[in-house]
Amino acid sequence: MNETIVWFRAGGRDDGQREAQLSELGLQTAISEDPEDLRLLLTRMQPVLLLAEISDAGAWPGWEIISEYRSQGTFMPVMVIAGEGSSEEAVAVFEAGGNEYMTSPLHDEEFRCRVKNLLWLTGRRRGLESLIKIDGLMLDASRRLVSRDGIRLSLTPKEFDLLYYLAVNQGEICPRDEILRHVWGYHFHADTNVVDVYIRHIRIKVDKGHRNKLIHTVRGTGYVLRAPGGSSSGV
Repeated sequence: MNETIVWFRAGGRDDGQREAQLSELGLQTAISEDPEDLRLLLTRMQPVLLLAEISDAGAWPGWEIISEYRSQGTFMPVMVIAGEGSSEEAVAVFEAGGNEYMTSPLHDEEFRCRVKNLLWLTGRRRGLESLIKIDGLMLDASRRLVSRDGIRLSLTPKEFDLLYYLAVNQGEICPRDEILRHVWGYHFHADTNVVDVYIRHIRIKVDKGHRNKLIHTVRGTGYVLRAPGGSSSGV
């Protein structure tokens, strides 16, 4: 049975091409036309993703509904599709609780890749192993929980995304630009130290006080999450 996503688009504008693309990914689409309809849909089903095709994204009343839904213990990733879009609007989306942001017109393959990547990153595809264990570190992608040696760790959503990406690729060197592309959605060279800043935060939470360090720097390249005795070369 196909997994369901909810697509919020005012007026129920038809987009058969996108729905066909989603169907090819094994996703069934339920259309929502207004916030109250969205609230009803979320109470009746457990969608793996919400697509929100909206304008003035920061002021969208749907954010309150999403916050209420998530407060019940179910995480649902949200991808916003804007019209012309702007950097300010993108910031507003992420600060409001969005997880992905695209502007129209959508590029077919980029749309497919971003949907697949978001579902993978948040562990929302059923049938995929969502529990990762590495030398006492445990990540539960389905509930977005992290613990080490049985002690619950409190990570921000983006810290979890970054740690989960490193864990899925454990033992493999993850270059900074690849981390930016997969975790932040940057598909261009970005002159930013955001990865290094987040790694410092995660190290304090994951490795501080532990004899065995799991997160290692690869000079001039990026980072690797490696259990003791792993073969990847890091520092």
